[in-house]
Amino acid sequence: MQANGGENHQEQTNGNGIPENPTLEDIQEYILTLTEHMRECERSGKYIEAQTALTKIEELKTEASNRRREEMRARHLNEKLEIEEAHLSEFNQFNEFWDKKMQQFSEEAAQAEQEMTARHQEELAKFEEELNNSLPPQPKGSSELLNLRKIEENLARQKDYVEAHKVQQKCLEMEREELAKWLAVRESKIRGQVQLLATKQAQEINALRKRVNTAQEEQRKARSLELERLIQKYHNIKNELEIQQQMEALKLDKVIKTSGSVMRSSFGSRFMSQGGTRSIRQTGKTDSGSKR
Repeated sequence: MQANGGENHQEQTNGNGIPENPTLEDIQEYILTLTEHMRECERSGKYIEAQTALTKIEELKTEASNRRREEMRARHLNEKLEIEEAHLSEFNQFNEFWDKKMQQFSEEAAQAEQEMTARHQEELAKFEEELNNSLPPQPKGSSELLNLRKIEENLARQKDYVEAHKVQQKCLEMEREELAKWLAVRESKIRGQVQLLATKQAQEINALRKRVNTAQEEQRKARSLELERLIQKYHNIKNELEIQQQMEALKLDKVIKTSGSVMRSSFGSRFMSQGGTRSIRQTGKTDSGSKR
Protein backbone atom coordinates (compact mmCIF):
# COMPACT_ATOMS: atom_id res chain seq x y z
CA MET A 1 0.00 0.00 0.00
CA GLN A 2 2.80 2.36 0.90
CA ALA A 3 4.64 1.66 -2.35
CA ASN A 4 1.52 2.28 -4.39
CA GLY A 5 0.92 5.53 -2.54
CA GLY A 6 4.47 6.63 -3.30
CA GLU A 7 4.07 5.75 -6.97
CA ASN A 8 0.81 7.68 -7.17
CA HIS A 9 2.50 10.67 -5.49
CA GLN A 10 5.35 10.57 -7.98
CA GLU A 11 2.94 10.36 -10.91
CA GLN A 12 0.94 13.34 -9.62
CA THR A 13 4.12 15.28 -9.01
CA ASN A 14 5.58 14.52 -12.41
CA GLY A 15 2.32 15.20 -14.14
CA ASN A 16 0.95 18.18 -12.24
CA GLY A 17 3.58 19.32 -9.80
CA ILE A 18 5.16 21.93 -12.07
CA PRO A 19 3.64 24.19 -14.72
CA GLU A 20 4.57 24.00 -18.37
CA ASN A 21 6.53 27.27 -18.19
CA PRO A 22 7.58 27.33 -14.54
CA THR A 23 8.96 30.31 -12.71
CA LEU A 24 11.95 30.03 -10.42
CA GLU A 25 9.58 29.88 -7.46
CA ASP A 26 7.66 27.01 -9.12
CA ILE A 27 10.90 25.08 -9.65
CA GLN A 28 12.01 25.62 -6.06
CA GLU A 29 8.63 24.50 -4.75
CA TYR A 30 8.75 21.41 -6.95
CA ILE A 31 12.28 20.66 -5.69
CA LEU A 32 10.95 20.75 -2.11
CA THR A 33 8.14 18.38 -3.08
CA LEU A 34 10.55 15.97 -4.80
CA THR A 35 12.97 16.20 -1.88
CA GLU A 36 10.24 15.15 0.53
CA HIS A 37 9.27 12.36 -1.87
CA MET A 38 12.91 11.23 -2.10
CA ARG A 39 13.24 11.11 1.68
CA GLU A 40 10.01 9.13 1.92
CA CYS A 41 11.43 6.68 -0.61
CA GLU A 42 14.63 6.47 1.47
CA ARG A 43 12.64 5.62 4.58
CA SER A 44 10.66 3.03 2.60
CA GLY A 45 13.74 1.48 1.01
CA LYS A 46 12.69 2.47 -2.52
CA TYR A 47 16.15 3.49 -3.57
CA ILE A 48 15.67 3.30 -7.33
CA GLU A 49 12.68 5.58 -7.02
CA ALA A 50 14.68 7.80 -4.67
CA GLN A 51 17.52 7.89 -7.21
CA THR A 52 15.06 8.87 -9.92
CA ALA A 53 13.77 11.68 -7.70
CA LEU A 54 17.36 12.76 -6.92
CA THR A 55 18.22 12.85 -10.62
CA LYS A 56 15.16 14.97 -11.29
CA ILE A 57 16.05 17.23 -8.34
CA GLU A 58 19.55 17.74 -9.73
CA GLU A 59 18.11 18.54 -13.14
CA LEU A 60 15.73 21.04 -11.59
CA LYS A 61 18.50 22.51 -9.48
CA THR A 62 20.60 22.93 -12.61
CA GLU A 63 17.68 24.65 -14.27
CA ALA A 64 17.09 26.76 -11.16
CA SER A 65 20.79 27.64 -11.08
CA ASN A 66 20.66 28.66 -14.71
CA ARG A 67 17.57 30.72 -13.97
CA ARG A 68 19.31 32.39 -11.05
CA ARG A 69 22.31 33.16 -13.21
CA GLU A 70 20.11 34.52 -15.98
CA GLU A 71 18.13 36.62 -13.52
CA MET A 72 21.35 37.82 -11.94
CA ARG A 73 22.83 38.71 -15.32
CA ALA A 74 19.63 40.51 -16.30
CA ARG A 75 19.61 42.38 -12.99
CA HIS A 76 23.29 43.22 -13.34
CA LEU A 77 22.69 44.51 -16.85
CA ASN A 78 19.75 46.57 -15.60
CA GLU A 79 21.89 47.99 -12.79
CA LYS A 80 24.57 48.96 -15.31
CA LEU A 81 21.96 50.55 -17.56
CA GLU A 82 20.58 52.48 -14.59
CA ILE A 83 24.05 53.80 -13.84
CA GLU A 84 24.55 54.73 -17.50
CA GLU A 85 21.18 56.48 -17.62
CA ALA A 86 21.84 58.28 -14.33
CA HIS A 87 25.27 59.38 -15.58
CA LEU A 88 23.83 60.53 -18.91
CA SER A 89 21.09 62.46 -17.12
CA GLU A 90 23.62 64.06 -14.77
CA PHE A 91 25.91 64.80 -17.73
CA ASN A 92 23.07 66.49 -19.62
CA GLN A 93 22.11 68.50 -16.54
CA PHE A 94 25.76 69.45 -16.11
CA ASN A 95 26.01 70.70 -19.71
CA GLU A 96 22.66 72.46 -19.49
CA PHE A 97 23.72 74.23 -16.28
CA TRP A 98 27.11 75.33 -17.61
CA ASP A 99 25.81 76.28 -21.06
CA LYS A 100 23.16 78.46 -19.44
CA LYS A 101 25.63 79.94 -16.97
CA MET A 102 28.24 80.76 -19.61
CA GLN A 103 25.62 82.10 -22.02
CA GLN A 104 24.18 84.32 -19.29
CA PHE A 105 27.65 85.62 -18.44
CA SER A 106 28.38 86.35 -22.11
CA GLU A 107 25.10 88.23 -22.45
CA GLU A 108 25.77 90.23 -19.29
CA ALA A 109 29.29 91.02 -20.51
CA ALA A 110 27.97 92.16 -23.90
CA GLN A 111 25.34 94.29 -22.15
CA ALA A 112 28.00 95.84 -19.92
CA GLU A 113 30.14 96.68 -22.97
CA GLN A 114 27.16 98.19 -24.77
CA GLU A 115 26.30 100.33 -21.75
CA MET A 116 29.91 101.45 -21.40
CA THR A 117 30.10 102.30 -25.12
CA ALA A 118 26.88 104.34 -24.90
CA ARG A 119 28.20 106.14 -21.82
CA HIS A 120 31.48 106.87 -23.58
CA GLN A 121 29.69 108.29 -26.60
CA GLU A 122 27.61 110.54 -24.37
CA GLU A 123 30.67 111.66 -22.41
CA LEU A 124 32.57 112.33 -25.61
CA ALA A 125 29.80 114.43 -27.14
CA LYS A 126 29.37 116.40 -23.92
CA PHE A 127 33.11 116.94 -23.59
CA GLU A 128 33.42 118.14 -27.20
CA GLU A 129 30.52 120.55 -26.65
CA GLU A 130 32.18 121.93 -23.54
CA LEU A 131 35.43 122.41 -25.42
CA ASN A 132 33.63 124.27 -28.22
CA ASN A 133 31.98 126.51 -25.67
CA SER A 134 35.17 127.14 -23.72
CA LEU A 135 37.26 128.15 -26.76
CA PRO A 136 36.04 131.38 -28.47
CA PRO A 137 35.29 131.12 -32.18
CA GLN A 138 37.16 134.38 -32.84
CA PRO A 139 40.77 135.05 -31.84
CA LYS A 140 41.98 138.05 -29.90
CA GLY A 141 43.62 140.54 -32.19
CA SER A 142 47.36 140.63 -32.23
CA SER A 143 49.20 143.77 -31.07
CA GLU A 144 50.17 144.48 -34.66
CA LEU A 145 46.53 144.27 -35.77
CA LEU A 146 45.39 146.51 -32.90
CA ASN A 147 48.07 149.04 -33.81
CA LEU A 148 46.97 149.08 -37.46
CA ARG A 149 43.37 149.70 -36.42
CA LYS A 150 44.48 152.74 -34.38
CA ILE A 151 46.38 154.02 -37.38
CA GLU A 152 43.26 153.47 -39.51
CA GLU A 153 41.14 155.47 -37.05
CA ASN A 154 43.67 158.33 -36.91
CA LEU A 155 43.87 158.53 -40.72
CA ALA A 156 40.07 158.61 -40.93
CA ARG A 157 39.93 161.49 -38.37
CA GLN A 158 42.56 163.33 -40.39
CA LYS A 159 40.38 162.93 -43.50
CA ASP A 160 43.10 160.93 -45.20
CA TYR A 161 40.62 158.42 -46.53
CA VAL A 162 42.82 156.90 -49.18
CA GLU A 163 45.53 155.92 -46.71
CA ALA A 164 42.84 154.87 -44.21
CA HIS A 165 41.35 152.54 -46.85
CA LYS A 166 44.77 151.01 -47.53
CA VAL A 167 45.33 150.36 -43.83
CA GLN A 168 41.77 149.02 -43.54
CA GLN A 169 42.38 146.44 -46.28
CA LYS A 170 45.61 145.42 -44.64
CA CYS A 171 43.72 144.98 -41.32
CA LEU A 172 41.08 142.82 -43.01
CA GLU A 173 43.70 140.61 -44.60
CA MET A 174 45.51 140.28 -41.27
CA GLU A 175 42.24 139.42 -39.52
CA ARG A 176 41.54 136.64 -42.07
CA GLU A 177 45.03 135.24 -41.56
CA GLU A 178 44.81 135.38 -37.80
CA LEU A 179 41.28 133.84 -37.88
CA ALA A 180 42.46 130.96 -40.09
CA LYS A 181 45.40 130.33 -37.77
CA TRP A 182 43.18 130.49 -34.71
CA LEU A 183 40.58 128.14 -36.15
CA ALA A 184 43.32 125.65 -37.00
CA VAL A 185 44.76 125.93 -33.48
CA ARG A 186 41.31 125.73 -31.92
CA GLU A 187 40.38 122.65 -33.96
CA SER A 188 43.69 121.02 -33.09
CA LYS A 189 43.12 121.64 -29.39
CA ILE A 190 39.60 120.23 -29.53
CA ARG A 191 40.67 117.18 -31.58
CA GLY A 192 43.62 116.59 -29.26
CA GLN A 193 41.51 116.70 -26.11
CA VAL A 194 38.80 114.58 -27.68
CA GLN A 195 41.38 112.05 -28.82
CA LEU A 196 42.85 111.83 -25.33
CA LEU A 197 39.42 111.09 -23.89
CA ALA A 198 38.68 108.60 -26.68
CA THR A 199 41.98 106.83 -25.96
CA LYS A 200 41.12 106.66 -22.27
CA GLN A 201 37.70 105.25 -23.11
CA ALA A 202 39.23 102.67 -25.47
CA GLN A 203 41.52 101.59 -22.63
CA GLU A 204 38.47 101.17 -20.39
CA ILE A 205 36.77 99.03 -23.06
CA ASN A 206 39.89 96.90 -23.47
CA ALA A 207 40.20 96.51 -19.70
CA LEU A 208 36.55 95.39 -19.53
CA ARG A 209 37.08 92.90 -22.34
CA LYS A 210 40.21 91.59 -20.63
CA ARG A 211 38.29 91.06 -17.38
CA VAL A 212 35.54 89.30 -19.33
CA ASN A 213 38.01 87.05 -21.12
CA THR A 214 39.73 86.21 -17.84
CA ALA A 215 36.40 85.38 -16.20
CA GLN A 216 35.35 83.25 -19.19
CA GLU A 217 38.63 81.36 -19.08
CA GLU A 218 38.12 80.72 -15.36
CA GLN A 219 34.63 79.47 -16.16
CA ARG A 220 36.01 77.10 -18.79
CA LYS A 221 38.61 75.78 -16.35
CA ALA A 222 36.01 75.33 -13.62
CA ARG A 223 33.71 73.54 -16.05
CA SER A 224 36.51 71.26 -17.21
CA LEU A 225 37.47 70.46 -13.61
CA GLU A 226 33.89 69.66 -12.62
CA LEU A 227 33.50 67.51 -15.72
CA GLU A 228 36.58 65.51 -14.74
CA ARG A 229 35.11 65.02 -11.26
CA LEU A 230 31.79 63.95 -12.76
CA ILE A 231 33.47 61.42 -15.04
CA GLN A 232 35.64 60.13 -12.19
CA LYS A 233 32.55 59.77 -10.03
CA TYR A 234 30.89 57.74 -12.78
CA HIS A 235 33.95 55.47 -13.14
CA ASN A 236 34.13 54.96 -9.37
CA ILE A 237 30.46 53.98 -9.17
CA LYS A 238 30.82 51.74 -12.22
CA ASN A 239 33.92 50.00 -10.83
CA GLU A 240 32.29 49.57 -7.43
CA LEU A 241 29.21 48.02 -9.05
CA GLU A 242 31.35 45.68 -11.15
CA ILE A 243 33.17 44.50 -8.04
CA GLN A 244 29.87 43.93 -6.20
CA GLN A 245 28.44 42.06 -9.15
CA GLN A 246 31.54 39.88 -9.46
CA MET A 247 31.37 39.06 -5.75
CA GLU A 248 27.67 38.27 -6.07
CA ALA A 249 28.33 36.00 -9.05
CA LEU A 250 31.12 34.16 -7.17
CA LYS A 251 28.89 33.82 -4.12
CA LEU A 252 26.05 32.41 -6.23
CA ASP A 253 28.39 29.90 -7.89
CA LYS A 254 29.65 28.82 -4.49
CA VAL A 255 26.11 28.42 -3.13
CA ILE A 256 25.08 26.41 -6.20
CA LYS A 257 28.12 24.11 -5.98
CA THR A 258 27.73 23.66 -2.24
CA SER A 259 24.03 22.88 -2.56
CA GLY A 260 24.62 20.21 -5.23
CA SER A 261 27.49 18.61 -3.32
CA VAL A 262 25.51 18.49 -0.07
CA MET A 263 22.50 16.89 -1.78
CA ARG A 264 24.56 14.15 -3.48
CA SER A 265 26.67 13.51 -0.38
CA SER A 266 23.65 13.36 1.90
CA PHE A 267 21.76 10.93 -0.27
CA GLY A 268 24.84 8.77 -0.86
CA SER A 269 25.62 8.43 2.82
CA ARG A 270 22.00 7.65 3.68
CA PHE A 271 21.77 5.13 0.86
CA MET A 272 24.91 3.32 1.98
CA SER A 273 23.92 3.44 5.62
CA GLN A 274 20.35 2.28 5.22
CA GLY A 275 21.09 -0.08 2.33
CA GLY A 276 23.98 -1.70 4.20
CA THR A 277 21.94 -2.15 7.35
CA ARG A 278 19.13 -3.79 5.44
CA SER A 279 21.59 -6.14 3.70
CA ILE A 280 23.11 -7.22 7.03
CA ARG A 281 19.70 -7.82 8.48
CA GLN A 282 18.60 -9.84 5.46
CA THR A 283 21.83 -11.86 5.58
CA GLY A 284 21.32 -12.58 9.29
CA LYS A 285 17.83 -13.81 8.69
CA THR A 286 19.05 -16.10 5.91
CA ASP A 287 21.73 -17.64 8.11
CA SER A 288 19.26 -18.30 10.94
CA GLY A 289 16.92 -20.01 8.56
CA SER A 290 19.73 -22.28 7.31
CA LYS A 291 20.66 -23.38 10.79
CA ARG A 292 17.13 -24.31 11.46
